[in-house]
Amino acid sequence: MDRAIIYTRVSTDDQAEKGFSLRDQKDRLEKYCKANNIEIIKHFEDDGHSAKTFNRPQFTNLLEFVKKNKNIVNKLLVVKWDRFSRNMEASFTVIKQLTMLGISVEAVEQMLDDKVPENLLMKALYLAIPEVENLRRSKNTKDAMRKALKEGRYVSTAPYGYKNERDELKQPIIVPSPMAVPIRKAFEMIDSGLWQVEPLRKKLYSEGLKISRSNFYAVLKNPIYCGKIRVKATNEEAEQIVQGIHQPIISEELFYRVQDILQGKKKSKRKYSTLNDEYPLRGHLTCSCCGRILTGSSAKGNGGKYYYYHCVKGCKERYKSDHLNDAFNKWLDEIELNPNLANAYLQVIGSVFKLNEGDRSKEIKKVENALEDIDTLIANTDMKFAKDTIDADDYHRMITNFKKEKIRLNSNLAELKSTETGFDEYCKYGINILSDLRKYYSTASLENKQRIIGLIFPQKIVFEKNNFQTIGENEILNLLCNADKGFRQKKTGLLTKKSQKSCVVTALGFKPKTF
Repeated sequence: MDRAIIYTRVSTDDQAEKGFSLRDQKDRLEKYCKANNIEIIKHFEDDGHSAKTFNRPQFTNLLEFVKKNKNIVNKLLVVKWDRFSRNMEASFTVIKQLTMLGISVEAVEQMLDDKVPENLLMKALYLAIPEVENLRRSKNTKDAMRKALKEGRYVSTAPYGYKNERDELKQPIIVPSPMAVPIRKAFEMIDSGLWQVEPLRKKLYSEGLKISRSNFYAVLKNPIYCGKIRVKATNEEAEQIVQGIHQPIISEELFYRVQDILQGKKKSKRKYSTLNDEYPLRGHLTCSCCGRILTGSSAKGNGGKYYYYHCVKGCKERYKSDHLNDAFNKWLDEIELNPNLANAYLQVIGSVFKLNEGDRSKEIKKVENALEDIDTLIANTDMKFAKDTIDADDYHRMITNFKKEKIRLNSNLAELKSTETGFDEYCKYGINILSDLRKYYSTASLENKQRIIGLIFPQKIVFEKNNFQTIGENEILNLLCNADKGFRQKKTGLLTKKSQKSCVVTALGFKPKTF
């Protein structure tokens, strides 16, 4: 009597198809063995596992069983060859392995006599057909997904900031998730010019956006967030950017501004990011010994934590952060604007602004004409594509470039027009801030504190012998405080009577080191 192991398998896709149930396969194999006087030694079955490979839990157990129990069985029975495998090359390898163990593999509903050489071709055909079916099914799926993408429907796993849903027609669609808020914040903070990518990622990671470095870069470069879908290139088609049907998280203008920053076309406003409230002056202080930028760090001692500004290149320059921060705050408290000079300044700037309005109007007209030209080019390109005078690849490439240029021009136009309105309000608001600079600085966010410092000190500053020194100064602020002596002098009401020399910025600027 022959002794056999019976093997049954069903994949996730097979479960929805008639005639592939595990129970049905087992029944057919048992009836065959009974009719042919074959003893069933053991039954193995894999539920929900693909036959593309032999890395299936129960088939692995089957191989271990026959290796440990040689000569117990001489047959491995399956209903059809596609239950055994859908990979022809791997199938012949495993069949050879089992043959060396004295076990023949047979499909009871596709029987072949291995003694007939020509039947090897039939076996190859039986094993190749399931693999071809898999390849065809995979291609059809990819083609359908690509077609959906080209129609603006994102059908894959939703990216960060979105989640997979179904629309009213039960079709797949992505909608913003709670993570859309930090994603939008990421784009806005990069656009501000105050953040580099990696420090920003770490900050957002601590706030709940758990994302790796590579994935974060991918997010910032993905047009999905401005309502577009990138359709990757194939051998037949070039890459395309199409309009999606999903809700965008950010505007196109914001997305392309961020791309310019990432590609180096637009310089960041600074090359660092201050992440600690203890170091608002970090990035603006230089070492009095070597001239390098001072950094900030903390140290533990005497039961507490202490913060310092210090040099990192072997110099011994080191200051307690609270000492420098207090000195800077006191200095800000001593700045006092001359109201007469401030009013005169507003009148002069207003006159200059009016003189330049003609040039601004010309520039606005120039941009508007350029926008009209772009619209004409888009219309002409659409017409050529409709008449088949240009192919799809050229069409999509040209339209994408035209739309990018249109977004850039619209951004320039908006900036030019915004300058025309609210000028008086902006200037008065700025004067108001300068009138009580200490108050605005102390209540400002860390990023805005950095901006205030950068505006007051156009170049780096150095702290030496309890004095702030700088190479350059803000000439406008200097004039607004005192027309004769500058904002750092004690005369004519610039500094209050509570002025202290320890908070003075040296009038002659940065003093060169003598050797």
